[in-house]
Amino acid sequence: MTRKASHRARPNAPRKTLLGDATSDLTATSVLPQDPNGQLLPGAPVTGNYADIRVPGYTLISVLGQGGMGVVFLARQERLGRFVAIKMISTEATHDASYLRRLEREAQTLATLSHPNIVGCHDILTTDQGTFLVMQFVPGQLSVRDLLLRFGRISEAVVARIACDTARGLDYAWKKGICHRDIKPDNLLIYREDPSPPHTPDEAFTSPNARVMICDFGIARDALAAGSADAAAGSVLGSPAYMAPEQAFDRSQVDFRADIYALGTSLYQLLTGKRPFHGPNGIETVRLKLDADLPDPRREGVAVSDECIHILRRMGAREPSRRYAAYEELLADLASWLSQQQQIRHRRVLGHFPPAFWKGLSAGAAVVLVAVVVITGDAIRRALQPPPPSRAASLVYWSGDRSSWRAGGADAETGGPTLLGLSPNAPLTLRQVLRPDVRVRFKVRIPGASKVRCALRQGSQDRWWLHWERSRGASSFASEADGREIPLVEIPDRRPLEWLSVDIRARTREIDLYIDGKLRAIAPLKEPLTEAYLVLEIPGGGLAQFTDVWVTEMP
Repeated sequence: MTRKASHRARPNAPRKTLLGDATSDLTATSVLPQDPNGQLLPGAPVTGNYADIRVPGYTLISVLGQGGMGVVFLARQERLGRFVAIKMISTEATHDASYLRRLEREAQTLATLSHPNIVGCHDILTTDQGTFLVMQFVPGQLSVRDLLLRFGRISEAVVARIACDTARGLDYAWKKGICHRDIKPDNLLIYREDPSPPHTPDEAFTSPNARVMICDFGIARDALAAGSADAAAGSVLGSPAYMAPEQAFDRSQVDFRADIYALGTSLYQLLTGKRPFHGPNGIETVRLKLDADLPDPRREGVAVSDECIHILRRMGAREPSRRYAAYEELLADLASWLSQQQQIRHRRVLGHFPPAFWKGLSAGAAVVLVAVVVITGDAIRRALQPPPPSRAASLVYWSGDRSSWRAGGADAETGGPTLLGLSPNAPLTLRQVLRPDVRVRFKVRIPGASKVRCALRQGSQDRWWLHWERSRGASSFASEADGREIPLVEIPDRRPLEWLSVDIRARTREIDLYIDGKLRAIAPLKEPLTEAYLVLEIPGGGLAQFTDVWVTEMP
């Protein structure tokens, strides 16, 4: 049992910074503490005033960083055994009752969000030592601002990637009725599983599942209204260097277009290394935006594409009505921009080699190919053999009441064999044992009103399941893991004969669900997954069809 602290902890005051220039809350320090097993962990040791802090249900491991809102700890959630980031709200902020009420409301709302480009909020706790916000821990300890500080100007291709990831998260949040209001490089974290730091901006996105994740969703402290002479101008939410002008002067117009403006300002800074507007204080900085759109980055000597200029011009328009009217339109332009930049980068890589190199390479490749064919002919033949058949090809791969199921061959509508379930309460279990780091893919469709349930079963317990129900032409989806509901990113509906592509990626402590190639849910597990079996079921009657059932190991 941990002892209760006898006094209120008083974290050291954060260093003074320019408005909109707060340090990243999740930036790693150069000191690396170790766990009892000798494993290196990010952050600095929990010492000094922080040593007496106790958060019920969590063990503080290290101090990750400090920003305008307070200090951030790396912690382990005792019940689930997972790492989390815990932000201790600053002493000044805890004296603001209205702010704390808004913080709790936002935390409750954000707890319902589940998107690969948004940092999840797990809980908010208040003790006699302060208020603590429990958030998803993002491995890699790298923010977009860290990239800017480390490398200066960022290449257009990387900036386009950052823009696409961020816009996807903002689009999802806005569909849930949430506007961030403080988008800036500090609040864009990069999910990285590679323990070594990136040597170039491109390397920040080479690790598996690398992506931008938005943090501090709707809970950033008002920098102007807190102890500033500018507070008389009204309650301003956001960072003046990045915020849209209407956030300071016409709050009735603040909506998703303010986030688009702030993202455009951030992209300008990444491309040029400079902020587009500079005033003697926060209010004057925002006032400059009333008279001018986002400037052209080419004025700073940066060579960027026409596509980039078009996008920044619309994102950074001073009037909200001239910005993108919907995220769908912005995402389409960003996807085109990113594709264009990837093609340019590919051509540049190939163009580094002279024509003589390619001639020599061709001749050398021919020689190597002949040698490989002669020496390793058997290996090549094995590699060219067709892959194992889909598990939908025969009921031999399955156990259970197989009399309620039928295996059919390819037909005019399907390119491969299918499994057809004809009656309820007759689950079909794949005989193959599934262990961590396995990937299960299949397609399923429901011709009429019916239900489908797909589960990963360990022993007699369903560790994870997905439920799809179609009724009256509409669909609904639900998912659980270890008895807890898992929020799903919105899944588009299906026509009666349209396939739903399901991709389940099971790890020891987490199951990721992809639908149609997009990550729709991340399900943490209470206990480690050792081995499981895939179970297909049609509860309540009706029929459903499965095809292309593949089981592979993840790299």
